[in-house]
Amino acid sequence: MSTRRTRFAALIAAVGLAAAALSGCTAAPTQESTGDSVFQGSSSENYYMVTFLSGFPFWKETYRGFEDAAKQLGVTANYAGTTEYDVNAAISAFEQVITMDPAGIAVTAMDADAYVDPINRSVDAGIATVTFDSDAPDSRRAAFLGTGNYAAGAEVARQVGALYDGESAKVGVVTLLGQTNINDRIRGFEDTLAAEFPEIEVVDVVDSGSDETSASSASANLLKAHPDLDLVFAAQVTAQVGALTAIEEAGKTGEVKIVTFDSDKVTLDNIASGTVEFSVAQGPYHMGYWSMMMLYAMKHNTVSPVNDWAENGIAPLPPLVDTGAFLINSDNVQAYLDSVAG
Repeated sequence: MSTRRTRFAALIAAVGLAAAALSGCTAAPTQESTGDSVFQGSSSENYYMVTFLSGFPFWKETYRGFEDAAKQLGVTANYAGTTEYDVNAAISAFEQVITMDPAGIAVTAMDADAYVDPINRSVDAGIATVTFDSDAPDSRRAAFLGTGNYAAGAEVARQVGALYDGESAKVGVVTLLGQTNINDRIRGFEDTLAAEFPEIEVVDVVDSGSDETSASSASANLLKAHPDLDLVFAAQVTAQVGALTAIEEAGKTGEVKIVTFDSDKVTLDNIASGTVEFSVAQGPYHMGYWSMMMLYAMKHNTVSPVNDWAENGIAPLPPLVDTGAFLINSDNVQAYLDSVAG
């Protein structure tokens, strides 16, 4: 990207960030610049994205956005986290990053309550801190960037309703339970089916666990318990892979439909092949890209809605940013595949 286009993109980011309020921060940092623009940072300036289940396809796409923004700004992006699905291990990884005193941290809060204290310690240390994908709303994080999961679950329900077009159907849900964002997703799905498509019944919601083997076992049990099941909503990729395996092993490929969530390569390939009907995808790239832009804006004090905003408790960033949800089906899946390949 040319310097002119880079600065233009940064200017647009600044205008977007000027829109309103955040929940709290310490003091306004000193504006810094290594060039003739505040949007030219230094490679010695380190920003971290911190997750659990590191290596998960969703995080790879999120980090791609985080890195792209860092390259445009001339700062350094880093990835940290834990490979485990364990809240204590995830918080420990986050706390280790805090001790490094980075310029900013974007963290996904695996458990909303458990992350309040460590996020507040990060803020108290003067580190620009935002959450993405999964929030800790009672913390003093500067902003949350993520999908409106209840609305996204409702969109899945409406697409399922369109799939059956007034006919009755029995639906099972397979997903990793326990995370606030996923719970909201399922609640939106169930509520919308009950309100708008009462002929479609959710017969069971089962926990997939955090890997494909446990998801396959949970899906197999679901199929046995409900032999007349018409469709499975797999609300994340491991649940999807496990459900597809169980459906195939039960000899019900094509008989039991499957719909899913997100836009990883596995999901896109399955939509393209016709084994998955559709996916409602989040915007992981957007989460990463705009997290970096927000962290940089806080670190460099590029957004100032009023004089002495920090001292007066006036927030420079929007506290909640919905990064959207998008339908992927056979009509547009190739565009997503081309993007992943690129």
